[in-house]
Amino acid sequence: MKTRNLVLLAIILITGQSCTIFSLNPLYNEEDLLVSQDLIGLWQDADDGDEYVSFQKYEDKKYILRYMEDNEDPNESDTISYETGLLKIGDHYFIDVYPYYDQGMEEEDYLFRSFIPAHAVLKIEWENDVMKLYTISYDRLNELFEQNRIRIRHQMLEDYIVITASTEELQKFLKKYADDEKAFDEPDKLVKIR
Repeated sequence: MKTRNLVLLAIILITGQSCTIFSLNPLYNEEDLLVSQDLIGLWQDADDGDEYVSFQKYEDKKYILRYMEDNEDPNESDTISYETGLLKIGDHYFIDVYPYYDQGMEEEDYLFRSFIPAHAVLKIEWENDVMKLYTISYDRLNELFEQNRIRIRHQMLEDYIVITASTEELQKFLKKYADDEKAFDEPDKLVKIR
């Protein structure tokens, strides 16, 4: 299935997809956040019409991103939600997605408390009614670590890279590598349908 990034959004932090990159710290400080009305709405995967993503405004400068499969109505579909922040680093936009736990999970539940929530970072581009989502390339990041070409704090855990660096260090890293095509996987394309 081509929709690797959409599926990543759907299963990140829940099933633990192999070769995934997480950050313990958010990509943003509150003052970094932006709001774009262009993102708000329902988007459909351009290659697989059965997958949808919606952006809804949440709080002052955040979104709730909802991933839905097989149905565009979140009330009729299995839906996974993320608190999402948009920011610009250099000339590029990024989103930070973080589990949104208003999904029937009680904070008192042991299972809920046993997960350490982590952030995922996606590079995002949009123009008119077309959006592209890019995940950070696990292979490229791993190669840079092995060659000692980057020194961002992290832990390697089997098929995971967990970035432990501060928000500022993470932003500096992304600013440096945002133009490196090898630093990101091929994008998934979404088309706005409303």
